[in-house]
Amino acid sequence: MRRFAIGVVLSGALGLSLAGCPDSEFKASTWTKKLDDQKDAERAVDKLEQLGDPSAIDALGKAWEAQGKPVRFLQVLISLARPLTPKQAADAFLTDYAEGRQEHWNDALPYLQKAVSEIDENNPRSVDSAQKAADALGEAKLSAALPQLIELANKDRKKKYIAAQISAVRAIGKMDNDKSTASAALIKLIQKEPPPHPKTATKENKAAVEEAYGLFIAITGAAVNGLGDQRISAATKPLILQMYRTPELFTQIRRALVASGPGAVDELGKILRNQSQEVNQLFTQLKLDEYRGDKGDAPSAAKVSAKDFYAAVVLGDFYDPKSVKDLLAALDLEARPPLPVYYINDNPSPNTQYNGIFDSLRKIGAAEAEPVVRKFWSSAPAAAAPAKGKKGPAAADPTGGSAEAKETARVLAIGVYPFVARDSSAATELAKIADSPGDNQIRQEAATAFARLSRNADDIKVLLKMAKTQSDAAQKQHDFAQKEKAKADAADKLYEDQKKAVAVAKADALKATHDPKMADDAKKAKVKEAKDLEDKLKGDQKKVHNEAVGPYRGAVQAEKDLNSFSRLFKTHIARIVVAIRCKDDINCYVKTLTMKPDEAIKDVQPYAPDDNIAKDWSKDEKLGLVEAEVERAMLEIGKKGPAASALTDTLLDAAKSDDRLIRQSVLLALPKIAKIPCGNCEAKLDAAIKSGEGKQGMNDLNLETTMMRNYFSWAGGKTPTAPAAAPDAPAPAK
Repeated sequence: MRRFAIGVVLSGALGLSLAGCPDSEFKASTWTKKLDDQKDAERAVDKLEQLGDPSAIDALGKAWEAQGKPVRFLQVLISLARPLTPKQAADAFLTDYAEGRQEHWNDALPYLQKAVSEIDENNPRSVDSAQKAADALGEAKLSAALPQLIELANKDRKKKYIAAQISAVRAIGKMDNDKSTASAALIKLIQKEPPPHPKTATKENKAAVEEAYGLFIAITGAAVNGLGDQRISAATKPLILQMYRTPELFTQIRRALVASGPGAVDELGKILRNQSQEVNQLFTQLKLDEYRGDKGDAPSAAKVSAKDFYAAVVLGDFYDPKSVKDLLAALDLEARPPLPVYYINDNPSPNTQYNGIFDSLRKIGAAEAEPVVRKFWSSAPAAAAPAKGKKGPAAADPTGGSAEAKETARVLAIGVYPFVARDSSAATELAKIADSPGDNQIRQEAATAFARLSRNADDIKVLLKMAKTQSDAAQKQHDFAQKEKAKADAADKLYEDQKKAVAVAKADALKATHDPKMADDAKKAKVKEAKDLEDKLKGDQKKVHNEAVGPYRGAVQAEKDLNSFSRLFKTHIARIVVAIRCKDDINCYVKTLTMKPDEAIKDVQPYAPDDNIAKDWSKDEKLGLVEAEVERAMLEIGKKGPAASALTDTLLDAAKSDDRLIRQSVLLALPKIAKIPCGNCEAKLDAAIKSGEGKQGMNDLNLETTMMRNYFSWAGGKTPTAPAAAPDAPAPAK
C-alpha cells in the first residue's frame, strides 16, 4: 500500500510537471496557435518563416483570410510551399531540411486561388496578395488555377490592380503543362480591340486616353511575352496581326514570333509577296499603309512601309535561305520605293523598309543575294539635294521614294554586300566610290565594304591614300587654326574681362540695394548699370566674340574630325591584314577572339610607317584594330558554313563579349556554321544573355542574342527548352 501511494504521488507529480512544460519554440505548432493573437501574430509569422516547416501552410492561409489578407502572411505561406535544395536550406539555416525540402504547392493552392479570384480593388492588401499569388502560381505552374488567373486577366483594366493583372497574364504564359488552355487565353487577350491611341487625344481627354492606352499596352505586352513562353505555332498569325496593330510592342512580338517556330517564315513571306489575306484586310480596314496626321485629319496622305519593314526584320531572325527570294523581290526602287516606316508628330521615321530588308539579307548571308545586291548599289542614281525647310507628309512625294531615300538604300546595299559576296571582284569598284568626292556616308560605307572583301596587300595602298587625303586636309586646318589662334585668344581675354566687369557691376548693385544711406535713385542707377552691361554682354559682345573665335574653333574641330576619318581608313587595314595572314585557315581566324590591342598594332604598324600607332592612338582607336580583325575573321568563318562547325562552341563562348562589334560579328557567323539541331546552343546563349543583364548599352545586344537563342530552340526540328528571360521595354508609341 505504501509503495502504491508513493507511485500515485509520483505519477501525479510527473503529470503536473509535463502539463506545465511550455511548447517548444522550434515547433511550427507552437506558433500557428498564436496567429490569431493580434499581439503575437507578427512574431509568429516571422518564427514560422525561420522554421521553414510546410505544415504551417494551412494555418497561415486561414489566418490570412481571417485577418483581412495581410500580404506578409501570404508571402511566408508561399515561401513554405517552395521546394528547397540542400544548398538553399543551408543558406537559410534550415537545419531540419539538410537534405532539401519537397514542394508543397498543392497545400498552398486553395489560398492562392482565393487571393487571385477574390481581389478587392479598394483593399490594397487584397491587390498585393493577388499579385503575389499570381506570381507564385506561375512559378509553380499550377494549371488548376488557370480559370482564376484567366478571369483576373480579363477584368476591366484598372490602374488600381493592373500590376496583379500583369502577374496573372505572366503566370498564364508559364503554364506549359496546359498549353491549349493557356495559349487560347493569351491569344484572346491580344485580340482585344485597342482603345483610342494617345496621339488622337484632345487637350481635355489626354490624361484619360493615355492611361487607358497604357493599361492596354501593359496587358497586351504581357500576353505577347506569355505566347513567346508557350512556343506554339498557333500563335503565329495572331502575333503577326498584333505586330501591325501595336507597333509599340514590336520588339516583344518579334521575340515571340521567333519562339513560335519556323512556320512563321512562310506567313511572313506571304506578306512580302502581298499574298497574306488577313494582313491585307487589316491594312485596308485600318489604312495602315498611309499617314494622315496624328489625328487622321490631314487633307492628304503619305505612304508608309510598315507592312514590308516589320515582316522583313523578323524574317532575318530565322536565318532561312528560303526567304531570300522574297526579300530580294522587295528590292524594287520603282514598284516599292523606300518609304518611312511611320510618322510621329508629322516627322518621318529615320528608317525605311529597306533597312529591314538589307539587315535580314546580312543575317542570312546567302550567296544567292550577291548579284541583286551588287546591281542595286552599282547602278543606283546619285541622290538629289533634299528639300530644305520642309518636314512631314506634306514634304514627301505622295508615292514615296525620294532621291535622298534611294541613295540611303544604296548605302545600305553597299554595307550588306560583303556578307553575301563570295569573292573580292567588286573591291576595285568599291574603292573608287570610297575615293571619290561626295557624301561621306557612302564613302565610309564603301571603304568598309572594300576592306571586308580585299585579300590583296596592294589594296592597303588605296586605304593609305584615302587616309593621307584626310590627314593632309587636317594639317591645313591645323595651320589655319594656328594663324587664327592669336585673334581667338585675344577675343577670349576681352570676353572674360567683359564678364568680370558684369560680375563687379552686379555685386555693386547688390551692395547698393542693401545700403540704407544710399538714395533710391542712386540704387536704381546701379541696378540699371549692371543690367545694361549684362544685356550688352549677352548681345553684341557675345556676337562679336563668337565671330572672332569661330574660325579658330571650327578649324580645331575640323582637324580633329579629319584625323579621326584618316585613322578610320587605317583601321580598315586590320580587316585586310587578317585575311592576308590567315588566308583560308579558320583556326587562324578564330584566334582573333583572344587578340590584344598590342597584337593588332603589330599587324597594322608595318603598313602605316608614318604613324606611331602605339604612342599616338587612343585606347579606343587601338581597340578598333582588334574589332576590325575580329569582324573580318568572323565574316570569313561564317562564309565557310558547316565546314567551320567545329568552331561552334568557341563562338558560343565568345558571344558573351560586351564589345558591340565583336558580339555582333560572332552572332552573324554562328547560325551559318552551327550544325542543327544544336544541342548546347540554347544553354550557352542563355549564359551570354545573363552576362549582359544590367550592363549599360547591352539591351540591343541582348535582344539580338535572345533572337538567336529562340532560333536555335527550333532549328533542325529541335524541341525548345525553357525560354530565356529578356528585357521588355515597349518602344515609343507611333
